[in-house]
Amino acid sequence: MTRIIGFWIALALLISCRNQSPANAVNSVSSTELIESSPIYFERTACFGRCPAFVFQYDGADLVSLTVKRPFYEGPMTKLVMGSYRATLSKKESGPFNDRILAAAERYSFSTLDSVYDSPMVTDLPSTILEIQGHRVTNRYKGPDLRGLYTEIEEQMATFGWQLQE
Repeated sequence: MTRIIGFWIALALLISCRNQSPANAVNSVSSTELIESSPIYFERTACFGRCPAFVFQYDGADLVSLTVKRPFYEGPMTKLVMGSYRATLSKKESGPFNDRILAAAERYSFSTLDSVYDSPMVTDLPSTILEIQGHRVTNRYKGPDLRGLYTEIEEQMATFGWQLQE
């Protein structure tokens, strides 16, 4: 009888430990820390003209990557050939980068935008896909004018010490 009671107590303890939510750990982190560690995804798809096509990713801490699918024909990133690049940001660089992008996103009310601006009836247009703080917006057709936000990110991208990955 003692073994059965001990078994049920042990089982109850295992179940209660297993059901504890990781939310408690998240609640101990301040909202500022969560915002500062916000990853960014920025992609431009190819067009029929001379527009660049790339995928930019920021891990929210110190690592940025860029895959150039079609080269930049204008601006400071024309030196980048097609390929995959990485750069590591110092704490001194990552904080201001994140602050500028989040401030620009706030100016455009990015978090309130719809997820997709597109039309299946319109073909052959490039897309710009941007994700900030978990909110992704695909802007291909009749979407909001986010050129200022895109420019802000691209200007910052141009300042990173990109290293071509072999």
